[in-house]
Amino acid sequence: MNFIFRDKALDFLKKKNIEKIFVNPDVDVKASCCSLAVFDLDISTKDSEDTDRYKEVRVSGISIFYNPTLDLFFKGREDTEIIISAIGLGNFKKLYVENEINSIER
Repeated sequence: MNFIFRDKALDFLKKKNIEKIFVNPDVDVKASCCSLAVFDLDISTKDSEDTDRYKEVRVSGISIFYNPTLDLFFKGREDTEIIISAIGLGNFKKLYVENEINSIER
């Protein structure tokens, strides 16, 4: 999987002096708004996470720690792009995955 930051996300991370983020599968099962087999990713900027539980990649000077179980979702599709952007106004911004990720489409 290839992580890509939009300029909005990089600007947000620089402004907040955030050097690492954590990406996990969103286990909050909710009514799906999207198509079958689509899953969400949760992006956290909490510095208190235990980095030993994660795999790390560096993109644009930012350390991305991702849950190793994500490798199972992308087995055979390692070239999938995960596009990270920021949304919100002023101090109320957060990071999110911009593109839809479907676990069964190839």
